[in-house]
Amino acid sequence: MTDLPTTGAPAGPAAPSGPAAPAAVPAPVAPAGSGERACAACGVANPAEASFCEACGADLVPSAPLAAAAAVDAPPQTAPVGEESPLDVGWTGAVPSAAVPTGPAAVEEPVCHACGQGHVVDGYCDHCGTPPPNPRDHFVESPADWVGGVCDIGRRHARNEDAMALSAGAAPGSRAVLVVCDGVSMATDSHIASLAAAQAARAVLDQPLPRGVGTPGSWAAGAGRALTTAVTTANEAVAASVVDDVPNPPSCTLAAAVVEDGVVVAGTVGDSRAYWLPDASGEPALQLGRDDSFAQEQMAAGVPRHEAETGPHAHSITRWLGRDAPDDLTPHLTTVTTTTTPGWLMVCSDGLWNYCSEAEALRDLLRRSAAGLGEAGADPTALAQALVDFANEQGGRDNITVALARLAGRGSSTTNEAAAGAAPVEGDKADG
Repeated sequence: MTDLPTTGAPAGPAAPSGPAAPAAVPAPVAPAGSGERACAACGVANPAEASFCEACGADLVPSAPLAAAAAVDAPPQTAPVGEESPLDVGWTGAVPSAAVPTGPAAVEEPVCHACGQGHVVDGYCDHCGTPPPNPRDHFVESPADWVGGVCDIGRRHARNEDAMALSAGAAPGSRAVLVVCDGVSMATDSHIASLAAAQAARAVLDQPLPRGVGTPGSWAAGAGRALTTAVTTANEAVAASVVDDVPNPPSCTLAAAVVEDGVVVAGTVGDSRAYWLPDASGEPALQLGRDDSFAQEQMAAGVPRHEAETGPHAHSITRWLGRDAPDDLTPHLTTVTTTTTPGWLMVCSDGLWNYCSEAEALRDLLRRSAAGLGEAGADPTALAQALVDFANEQGGRDNITVALARLAGRGSSTTNEAAAGAAPVEGDKADG
């Protein structure tokens, strides 16, 4: 770009060409010592201190020509690169700032997922106007090769009120935490509540657990107390998730499981569930714990499962986390001590078990889904996605979350919450 001076006038008249120009007439000069200044225009003498001629008004101070001469050698005055304006002399167009990548290094705006033609600019597609998908609508967590989960909005809801939070050690079966929370749809901002609860519970369960005398039973007792503390902490997080008082404060359910060296302790509040699904058909598939729901109360009264879980109030829960939660939030606790049979630990929301509730049926579904994936059937994240796909194919009327841990080479001999001597039982409010 050619920069031109931005101030001043031409340095002087150009050299004449062609016939010789007439010699310039010298300006009258006041007599020496007179202390007067002669006007270069009319020749009239003026006082020495005068700045203009009293006779013709001409300027007696030759400042402009001096300034013009000085301007010839002055550096051009332009705006910083990238901030030029058409008002700047010599402007030839905007110059990108050095901070803005250009060429191959430039980052292209994401392609619109709706039309596949436009790009997302300032939050909307520049072709069809569709905003990009909310990352909360579908997300995946794979903290280790043997643990993974998928959380999906489903096909009927406007937003995803499910949440999950997973963690795992690298060695299979060594240490893992699986937490799934399901926001109550009729409550305000339950999508915020469920995520706050899941993350708060995982933070508690991620801490090292006391091993007592070093037996699986003593570790399970400590894990049960930690699960109780995790529920309390998650409840506080839900209550704090919205500052203002609202008629239906945020609320959610919680299901969590802790695995360490082949021992599983699960705890639930509400109707999100944990299952143990061993590979061997001779080992029973189990729902770990029980629901806090009207359907569960009907089944306890002898109503068949299918009738109870498909009735008009089937998903009315009797306990939940939130500001208006009931006083007793002690989780239903179950301990599974594994032996030699491999299997799957599953924690899920009702978006999945709506379509396959009973543990044995769910195990059959898992086997078919794994077989359909071929070699990928052993991958927890791929299998979780297949189960989410199944629920969506059935209608996807609710948000769907599936978290899985593969306990290969281990198995299941089970002690439930009522019979496990070393494991905590309902009503034990120790906060380990």
